[in-house]
Amino acid sequence: MHNPTRRAFLRGTSALAAASLAACTVTRNGTTITLALNVAKVVDYGSAILSFASTAIGISFVSAAMGTTNVTLADAVIAGLKSGLTAFQTAAGSSASVSYSTASVKAAFDSILSDVEKVNTLIIATITGTAANLSSIVVTQAKTAAGAAATLIDLLKAIMDMSGPRLGSVSPLNEKTAIGQIAVFAAQSA
Repeated sequence: MHNPTRRAFLRGTSALAAASLAACTVTRNGTTITLALNVAKVVDYGSAILSFASTAIGISFVSAAMGTTNVTLADAVIAGLKSGLTAFQTAAGSSASVSYSTASVKAAFDSILSDVEKVNTLIIATITGTAANLSSIVVTQAKTAAGAAATLIDLLKAIMDMSGPRLGSVSPLNEKTAIGQIAVFAAQSA
């Protein structure tokens, strides 16, 4: 007998694996492995996370729980993420995909990964930790958007780990739904 919940989870995880593979293709030539990053997906994921982070720190319960020092740090991370996305787009030019091994692309993408991980640590962790004891429409929207941002962060990280272990922690939320949830959160919180 199969567990329907487990089956649904596996289907969702498989969809995310396919989505992350669509963001990156791997080619092998002897011992050389080349990762070609889908520029549009990297920019879409990064921009949605940037929108989430910028909106979230403007919400009073989030900024109060973070404290002045962490809000200042989050502002710096948000500026770094914005800069990293710009550098990535500049390095990519008008290409649909770029090679990760190109120095400027690698530096920009690694910067994006570093900054989104800090968004996860500073902002998402604050919302999920603090919001556990709070209830309101704003808290619910923030928790939903935090989950969507976490999904996109995991998808970005999974691009560099094509073997799949990172996908085990990804919630079964597809990338378009995650981006949409963040867009609604940003619009409603503005």
